[in-house]
Amino acid sequence: MSSNYRAQAGLAFHGPGPWRNRGPLTPAPSVRRWRARILDSVFVIFLTGMLFGIAFALAGINIISIDVATAIALISYPLMALFFGALYGCTVSPGQALCGVVTLKHSGRRVGFWRGITRYAAVAFFPITIVLAIWTFFHAPAMDLDPIDVYLRTPQVR
Repeated sequence: MSSNYRAQAGLAFHGPGPWRNRGPLTPAPSVRRWRARILDSVFVIFLTGMLFGIAFALAGINIISIDVATAIALISYPLMALFFGALYGCTVSPGQALCGVVTLKHSGRRVGFWRGITRYAAVAFFPITIVLAIWTFFHAPAMDLDPIDVYLRTPQVR
């Protein structure tokens, strides 16, 4: 990155804050931000459901096996979440486009591919993690059936 990046981006001439198309960007209201997030999640869920339905429909008419359909169903949600995270990081997610917002760093640069992917992966798997933790708590065998003890090591004999 060059040392005069701020001058190249036009920030040195126009003052602080993000600028696009020779004008300052105004902060988006929270309603538009939430709409963009909700639309992105609706797209993720819809496309996951479509892949899920198509996979099991193809398994139902014996074009693919049920094992392949199950694999497609299990992998479609993480792939859709990562795909839309990449779009979010590159500021071109459908929710942002439909709501007319853009997510940028404070410096005015885009969020970035990897940061978008990690954010969407964390948001996508947080509910699943909570559900699995609750399910494990209620369906796990009793915790005191086989207690675990910790002992000091004995010195090895030479």
